[in-house]
Parts: sequence; C-alpha cells; structure tokens
Amino acid sequence: MRGSRLRQLQSIVHLRRLASDAGSRKGGADALDGFHITPMGDSDMPQRSRVSFLSTEMTEAKQIGVRGLSCYGFRMIDGSFLYGPIALFPKTALSWRVQTADDIKPQSLSLFAMLEPKIDILVIGAGDKKNIDKVRARIIGFLNEHRIGLEISDTEDAIATFNFLNAEGRYVAAGLYPPDDMVVADYEYGRALNLLKGWDEIDENPLLMGLNDTFDQTGDLIKKLWSGKGDFEKIRQRLLLPPEEREAAYREELERFKQKKLADKSES
Repeated sequence: MRGSRLRQLQSIVHLRRLASDAGSRKGGADALDGFHITPMGDSDMPQRSRVSFLSTEMTEAKQIGVRGLSCYGFRMIDGSFLYGPIALFPKTALSWRVQTADDIKPQSLSLFAMLEPKIDILVIGAGDKKNIDKVRARIIGFLNEHRIGLEISDTEDAIATFNFLNAEGRYVAAGLYPPDDMVVADYEYGRALNLLKGWDEIDENPLLMGLNDTFDQTGDLIKKLWSGKGDFEKIRQRLLLPPEEREAAYREELERFKQKKLADKSES
C-alpha cells in the first residue's frame, strides 16, 4: 500500500515537472518558471525524492512539514500545533482565514496567486472527500488563469502530497482545511498518545510505527502484566504467590470488599 502511494506521488511530481518545463519554453510573464530548487543542506548530493520528514537535510533547511491532524488543526514536524485552517509554504506556515470548506473560493486563494516567483503547484486539502468536487469546481478556473498547477484531495492525502513535494524540493504551497468528520481507530489513538512522551521514552519512531510490525493486543497486554511497572506491580506479585497464599489473599480481599460495601450502606 505504501509503495503504491509512493509511486503515485512520484508520478504526480513527474507530470508537474513536464508541465512546468513546457510552460517555461513558451516564455511570457505568466509562464511557469521550471524548477525551483529549495536548499536541502550542505551536502553535494543531487536532488532526489524523499519521504523521510526527519532527514538531516530537511531539518537543516528548516522546511515545513505536517505530522498529524485533527478536527481542530495540525501537528507540525517540529512538535508545534496550529489551530484551524493553515496556508503552508516551503519554510513558512500562516493562518488561512477560511471558516468552512464552502469558503475555499478564488478570493481565499489570492495570496497564493500574488507570490513571486509563481508557485509550481498548489495543494488543496478540502477537508472531507465529499467537499473535493465542489471546491475544485469553484477554484479551477482561477488557478488556470494564473497558470498554477492544482492538486486537490481530502486533507489527509493532501498532507502526504505536500510533505513529499516539499521534501523533494519543489516550489509548492498548500491550503489545508481540517476535516469536519474524522474517525480515529483505537490503535491510531493509542499511537497518538505515545507522542505525549519524550522522544527518548518512545519505543520506536512514531512516524515509522507499523511499517515492519503488527498490532498484537494480547502480546502487549502480557508484556505489561509481567513488566511489574505501575498498576501492574500488585497483579504480578499476586500471580507469583503459591496457590494457597493466592487463594487466601483473594478471600481476604473479597471480605474487605464486603465489609466496605456494608459500611457504605449503613452510612447512607
């Protein structure tokens, strides 16, 4: 699945390059300006496709990238959280004054059209998939008039497209609107909670989780039970007791529970 997505993004970049070169050969003030190389660091290595958002080159260049999203905003690769719709450029993020997906109109894209030199591609994240066709119909004429390429999709896919093109060195911009309807699976929620820990406490890089492993709830629970850490310490100690002592401890705890229940009833 990831390999297919990468090939799709590479095809998009290749097609946009061809369109950009053709526009440059025609000349004129409105022609696209071909390649716009963004510095990727001090290395003398040639430009190449990248999907790693934590690469040394991208960090040195201080490029913008999005790591996660919610209905309220976006988490950037530097750990900061930006609320509401945002406008992204290779090294800058701005607030984008769009209240709903219906407000994504030519007027809201005027900033992108005024940039000099012109951007090669504008990536639009329309929120949910149901908004894509309506937004495209409103803005495609305006962008064609200004000779700006358009990539529009739901916001989750738009983030991946922008990150890839920006890391690859294209002169790209994005307008991202947070999705109104967002469903988060339990395993995704659990992995997001890991981001609240320090980097030195996380078992693996959160951007690479799931690439080479499977989600084993039973195995994870057993590891926690036998780790003897936190709330599982008492459980582990009880499991290690001899059968007779474990049974006695169980009866003692049950008796304390009954006494507490009777005391609560008498007080009420």
